[in-house]
Amino acid sequence: MDTAPQPVCRVCTLHLEQLCDRRAWWFRSFKAVLRAGIRLFALAYRIPPESAVPRSRHCHHCLRFRKNALKQRSPLFVWLDGYLNPLFNRLRDSLLSPAELQQARELALRREDPDAL
Repeated sequence: MDTAPQPVCRVCTLHLEQLCDRRAWWFRSFKAVLRAGIRLFALAYRIPPESAVPRSRHCHHCLRFRKNALKQRSPLFVWLDGYLNPLFNRLRDSLLSPAELQQARELALRREDPDAL
């Protein structure tokens, strides 16, 4: 297992993705392509799925851990993420209200503190 520090979550992406999946039929497919890319890169760089311990039971399917490990190891991934991540965030955020985004920020903060759950 990697001993890299856990990433600090400013927003709960999993929560927002679940909301978007219900609102736009195409979002799940778009997200699946990006998630497959992260998994393929992680496989190529031998980053195991369990490379970091999730901070809460809600974080088990979050790819943030592998994504951050890839950013440390792969310049190509960093370059691709620099283009694709802003696109993903704009599309995701266009399906959400400001209140939902704020709720996801608060949720991420609560999940940072295991005593708060």
